[in-house]
This record gives sequence, structure tokens and C-alpha cells, in this order.
Amino acid sequence: MTFKISLFKKALILSDFKRYWWLSALYALALFIDMPFRNLMDTLKLEIFDAQWLQDTVDRALGLSESGLQNILICTVPVLLAVFIFRYLQADKSSVMMHSLPYNRSSQYASHCFSGLVLLLLPAVLNCFILILLKYVTVLGSFYTLPKILMWLGLHVLFSVLFYSVTVFVGMLTGSSIAQIVFTYIFQVLPVGIYTLITYSLGQLLYGFANTYSLAFENTYPIFLLLNGMPQGTVYTVHTVGYFITYLIAAVIFFGLGWLAYKYRKLETAGDIIAFPALYPVFKYGVTFCLMLIGGSYFCSLAGQSFPLLIIGYFFGSVLGYFVAEILIHKSFKVLHFYKGYLYYSAVILILFGAISLDVGGFVNRVPNPEEVDKVYLGYDMGLWVYYEKEKNPEYLEYWYGKRYLENNNPLFFESKDNIARMTELHRYLIKERNKAEGQPRYLIYTLKNGGYLIRQYEVNEADQKDAALLKPIYESGEYKSLIFPAISLKPEDIKLITLSDGRSGKKPVILTDSTDLKEFTEILKDEISKMSYQEMASKKQEHINISVVNNEDKTTNIMLQSSFTSLKKWLEEKGYYDQFALLLENIESVELENYEERMIANNARNSDEAVIPKKVEIKDPEVIEELLNIDPSPGYNSSNVVIVRFNIRNGTSNSSWENHVNMDTDVSEELKGYLRELENN
Repeated sequence: MTFKISLFKKALILSDFKRYWWLSALYALALFIDMPFRNLMDTLKLEIFDAQWLQDTVDRALGLSESGLQNILICTVPVLLAVFIFRYLQADKSSVMMHSLPYNRSSQYASHCFSGLVLLLLPAVLNCFILILLKYVTVLGSFYTLPKILMWLGLHVLFSVLFYSVTVFVGMLTGSSIAQIVFTYIFQVLPVGIYTLITYSLGQLLYGFANTYSLAFENTYPIFLLLNGMPQGTVYTVHTVGYFITYLIAAVIFFGLGWLAYKYRKLETAGDIIAFPALYPVFKYGVTFCLMLIGGSYFCSLAGQSFPLLIIGYFFGSVLGYFVAEILIHKSFKVLHFYKGYLYYSAVILILFGAISLDVGGFVNRVPNPEEVDKVYLGYDMGLWVYYEKEKNPEYLEYWYGKRYLENNNPLFFESKDNIARMTELHRYLIKERNKAEGQPRYLIYTLKNGGYLIRQYEVNEADQKDAALLKPIYESGEYKSLIFPAISLKPEDIKLITLSDGRSGKKPVILTDSTDLKEFTEILKDEISKMSYQEMASKKQEHINISVVNNEDKTTNIMLQSSFTSLKKWLEEKGYYDQFALLLENIESVELENYEERMIANNARNSDEAVIPKKVEIKDPEVIEELLNIDPSPGYNSSNVVIVRFNIRNGTSNSSWENHVNMDTDVSEELKGYLRELENN
């Protein structure tokens, strides 16, 4: 038995195949060149690179982890194909002709969508079969696996269908092919763009408002995922699979909405920027609002976040956006008589911004009661909080930060009652001191017992006396130290070995494995950490000796040997370990001073004729060398005022060197000043 009425019409589908097969063929060829063919060519490099290199290359390609050609194709080909398939809607004659055929609109829409999907997905399916064939007949069989190939096909299909459905839906709302392409990409980045611009503006209007943009946006929005490259080695947990299911549901919804729009779309709207007059206000005020935010952000950034310039930017941006939208809608430059709509918009915006500026909702002064707080996050990185606390998916951060980084940089979540109370006290102080000296922006995020969050961002200056007075009890608490120094929680019996190294010395690291040494070392290290003061922990002094602790599960924890760890240094010296790995004064034969700018000019010279040999001053005075060895370089400096300090090191029969820098304005001894003047006058 056959159905007399079918939603899909063979004639329409075959017509699309005949007209646009070439685009599908080019897509298949491009995928073949970028995947199977490129992988085959990479096998020829196995003599140069090892097998692990090829495995990583193949895994990145199959996992869409490269922001390369195939990712760009996925973002563009579905859009172009949807534009071509429904091109007839955007021209008067072709629109009338197609709708005069003996097919209802539902059949036309379904047939065109189906033919487009076949043309879009066939290249990926074909290349999938080629990959499977290569797995069984070439050396690539050692690097391909069937699950990875099928995952590659699944990701291709998922993202291609999503982009195609979005473009089809957008095409039903506009009468211009160019507008369809532009609106498709705007539609995909609009939520992130609007969110970013709104948060930037609110950050200027509300003290303490936090910039909450994070990796979460880039890791959930399809176009960002592809252009940045899917995280390599992504673990497909409930979170990631949930996102993919959401994309699939979204594609179905867009096809459904596109069908509804197609069903009620009028033929005479071909060529119009917006196909439905009911959407004119949405388009007009949407463009006005977006350009207002862009204008405000741009003008404000020109003068270091000036509030008057923010308002000026809002005005010019909104005026431009409103009248450009009117010009596009009416296809005429004579739109000044539509000014009343802008006045209504301005009145609403003034009321809204007035309420925000006056903090009608009490945002600025809101501080939770300590009894209402479950934990508090204090840190510089919003992404850490998002994935540890909100998303509960810390594994995702391993791609961005690396496993070692996360093992040694615990996010600062405070759960003790004392520290929660101290945080609220710090919060109240930061609200009062709005005009204090600038520091570094930090997030202060409360996880409330009712499941909510209170997110703020303030400038915190560790060097400021008032800030330091409130930070001191937090930093010196055992909870803070256990987060900053994970090694403090290790037990000697859980430690496999400890490695001590000094990157300056050129000496081999010292490895401690003796149980007695491990026990004594650990006890002294814990004691040193427990005695650290706020000033020592807030110090920006550069340390060079690394302590690497490996536990019985082969997890590594690193800590720098602080200058204040005098007892630990003494123990290492008494045991005879310190001299074996650390840079000692007697290891330094001489020091050379060199102007930083002259070094850069010499390095950037295009040929030997243009190169100028930088002037140098040699130092052999042990006291001056020791002074230079102990000088801490300034974290921020002007390159024109910097001197490169090169230490020439000799260990037995081997020579090495290490470089530091010193600022000419640094307070130094008269002897060192003499050498600096000599370099300057040469």
C-alpha cells in the first residue's frame, strides 16, 4: 500500500540535486583533502616525527579539535547551501513561479529541506566510508578506531544540521539572500554579544558588578566551539552529551519555526530586509539597542572607562542604529520623520538607566549574612568558579589549563565560618572604599545555602594597608594555606619521592626517596608554611628553587622554595643536598650587563649590515655579583630603562648561563650604580 499524499515531492528534490550537486561535490572534495588525504600524507612524515605525533594529529582532526579547514567548512557550507536552496524566495519572479506549481507550501518546504540535508550530509558520509576503508587497508589502521570515525561523522552531522536549520529559519524571516547570510551569523553570536555588551555597560553603572564572561560561553555555543576547536580529548559526560542533545532539539525547533514562517510568508516580501511587518519593531529597536551598547563600550574604552563618554557613546550609537534600521526597512533615506519612535525608545532607556544608576534594587550595598553562606570563592579566574562550582564539571578545565596546573592551583573556596565572616567584612569594606587606590580585579562569589549565588568583582590591592589588614587573617588561616600549598596536607607515608631543582644552575635535580629524609623534609616544610606571614605570601618576589612532590598515585604537587624557608634551607645544607642542585655564588664566573632595547634592536635587524652589537659591561666583583643574584626584578617596567643581567655559570667542566633583568631605577649599591653608569655611557 502506498500513500497518495506525500510530504516530499520527488520532482522538487531531483531539481535541487541537479542545480546544486556541484556544491556538495566540492564540499566532499574539500573534506577528502583535509581529512583522508592529509592523514595519508602525514604518514610519510613518520620518519621525521614519531607515531605519537601522528596519533595526536589524527585525534585532533577526528575530534574537530583543530580550528582548521573542516571546522570552517562546517560553519559555512550549511549556510551557503540553505541560501542557495531557498534562493527562489528572495526574488519576485522565481517566488511566484515556484508557488504556482501544484504543490502546497508544506510539501515545498519539506522537499527543499530534505534535498538540502542530503546534499549537505552525503559528503561527510562518503568521507566516513573512505576513513573506514583506510583503517583496514593502510598504515592508518594503527591510528584510526571505528568509534572515533563514527564520532567524527556524528559531530559533522550534528553541527551541519544545526547550522543548516538556523539558516533555513532565518531565510524565512528575510527577503534578501545577503541579509540571510549576515543575519544567520549574527543570530548565532547575538546572545553572547548582547550579554558581553550589557555586562560591560552594567560594570560602568554598578559598582561591584562582575564581568561573568567565561569559557562556558565558548564551550557551549556551536560556532565558538568550532572556530576555537573542540577541546581535544573531550570526555563526553552528561554535560557535553546534554549540550549535543540540546543542539539536536534546537535544530528540530528551527525547522519547525521555519515551516510556520514559510507557511504564512507573503510572496511580495521578496527583496525586503524583513519579511514580516510584525517584526519591524523587533528589528528596529534591536539594532538600535545593539549599536547603542557598541557605541557606549567603544567611547568608554577610549578614555579609560569615562562615564560621560559612555553616555555620549550611547547617544550616537542609538541614533545611528535607529535610523539605519529605518532606512533598511523603508528602503529610503527619507526617514527623519520617524523620529518619534526614537524619542519613545530614549524615554524608556533613560528610565531604565536612571533606575540602574540609582541602584533602585540595592545591588551595590547587598552583602549576605554569614549564616546564609555555604562557601565563598575569592579568585581572579571566573572560569575556575564556573566549572568547579556552577557546572560541577572540573574535568573540562584540563583541556584549557592542563592537569598539572589544576593539581597545583586549587580554586580558593572558603567554607570555614571564620573565613566566611572575614569575607563579608572585606566585602563591606570594599563597598565603602570605592575610590581607593587601584589593585587587581578579583571575583568575590558567594554560594548561598538556598542554592543561589551572589557574584561581585572588586579591585583588591594587597599592598594597600587597609586592604592588607582585612586580607591578613584570611591569608594566614590554615584553610587558605592548605589551598595555596596543597603539599601541606600530604603525609610522609603517602609520598613516593621529592625532587629539588634550580632552573638557573644547570645542575641535575636532587631526588629524595629515603623515608627518613621524606619525613623530616615534610615536617619542616609544613612548619615553614604554617609560619608564613601575610607579607611573605603577598610578596611578588621571584623564586627559583622548585620542590616537586610525587605521591604514591604519581600525582605531582609543586611548591617554590620561599626565601623565608630558612629552616628548610638549613636542613638541605646540613644534609649536603643544597650544593648539589642550587645555584651558588662560587658557581658564577662573571656577570654581563646589557641594554634591553639594544638587544631587541639587534634581534629584530633584518640583515647583518643593520645589526648593531649591543654594548656590554662585565662584572667579576663577588659582592656585586651576589647583589645582582639577590635582586628581585620589578614585575612591571619600561623597556627603555631595563638592563639584562647575564650570569655566566661554570659547573665542573660544563658551562651554562642564566639571564635576569634589573631596572635602572632600582635602589642598588654605589658599586653596582657605577657599572650601570658605565653601561649607559658606553
